[in-house]
Amino acid sequence: MTLQTLPIYQIDAFTDALFAGNPAAVVPLSSWLSDDVMQKIAMENNQSETAFFLPFEGDEADFHIRWFTPTVEVPLCGHATLASAFVIFNQLGFAGDLIRLQSQSGVLTARRDGDAIVLNFPKQPIKREAVSQDVLNALDVLNGAVPVETFGVVSRDTDIVIVYDDAAIVRNMRPDMSALGKLADRGVIVTAPGDKTGLDMVSRYFLPALGIDEDPVTGYMHCVVAPYWAERLGQGNVIGYQASARGGVVACKIDGDRVHLKGEAVQYLKGEIVVPA
Repeated sequence: MTLQTLPIYQIDAFTDALFAGNPAAVVPLSSWLSDDVMQKIAMENNQSETAFFLPFEGDEADFHIRWFTPTVEVPLCGHATLASAFVIFNQLGFAGDLIRLQSQSGVLTARRDGDAIVLNFPKQPIKREAVSQDVLNALDVLNGAVPVETFGVVSRDTDIVIVYDDAAIVRNMRPDMSALGKLADRGVIVTAPGDKTGLDMVSRYFLPALGIDEDPVTGYMHCVVAPYWAERLGQGNVIGYQASARGGVVACKIDGDRVHLKGEAVQYLKGEIVVPA
């Protein structure tokens, strides 16, 4: 077997401090590995997402980016994009302040803004739909909380969003992950109004069907809940807190069919991996 050595970084995204936010693995490439090898690298890393990127051939973008959970490739990921932009800006000597990234979700941008990075992502359309009582039971095993609204995400149509009226329900939720993974093919988002000064919404994101019990801080999820809360609150800018054990704040601006996500990142690890060529 022919082997090659590649750089790898682990970046804590949507945080200004180590051991908070959402860790993502980032692997810069000069040419694509096979899908099977990239999936196995992501499985080996065992982070919620591993991002792979390489220079884009053409004028439309600067890089081409892909994202893998430990079990599947996904079409959009915020925190691993933020982590990748951090590596491009701070490790690869990128000269500009705006990175264009071609992806399965179109061209995304990452703009340097002081110590932060602002992502420009597509707003995720929603559709109202009922959620089975079995899913609700698996989410809130002990307390039996009743949601005020449920809906699905059109572009990833097995994602489920459940809205509660009390942030404490979201913060204290202890789902039955085994049951939830069998009942929901993809992800389940729970969200409620903010409960602290400066927070407009509190959310969490469970994905046991994708090999991730709970994603700590999620850019994609905020492309769903930020437009919802912005419309409900009658304001263009909203601040979200993802109430996982690690926790993280995402500043969101709604701009037509786009969502701008602002956050910081810090480097935890820089190393090398040896993988099949």
